[in-house]
Amino acid sequence: MKTLKLEMAIAGTALFALGAFIATRPDGAEATSDQPAGVRAFSESDFNAFSRGFLIRETPCAIGLAAQKICFTPAPIEKKLEIGMVIPSEVPLVAAEFRVIVMTDLKDERLRTVRFGQTLVLIDPETRTVVDLLRLSAPRYSEARAPAAQGLAP
Repeated sequence: MKTLKLEMAIAGTALFALGAFIATRPDGAEATSDQPAGVRAFSESDFNAFSRGFLIRETPCAIGLAAQKICFTPAPIEKKLEIGMVIPSEVPLVAAEFRVIVMTDLKDERLRTVRFGQTLVLIDPETRTVVDLLRLSAPRYSEARAPAAQGLAP
């Protein structure tokens, strides 16, 4: 009977210590991961993951994935795209090719990466709202983040 009381005291102390730890830990303690959780924007490494100015069977390609022999051609909707706009329901939200998604950094799992021509777009699939976009045809990352109105999109 004495061993049972001793074991109960040890278990009680351990539960008390666990409760005290949970109650006093910092708010940011949940997000301890190597990858930033909930990334909602494209990065410079996303931009740099794509090839520019290469040939596919002697055909020039401005932007794409040279190693996989994929060339991206411009799409008419690219000129209209901007952050915060809602993609019309008649425009299908076809997810970007698996190879494209693999090349870019991990994004918030609630968002969908879509490619329209030479532009990558992060879209909230429930509201169809553009959260972020990256114009791969721009010469530099800083310009890839600029609006199409500045003449940087094809």
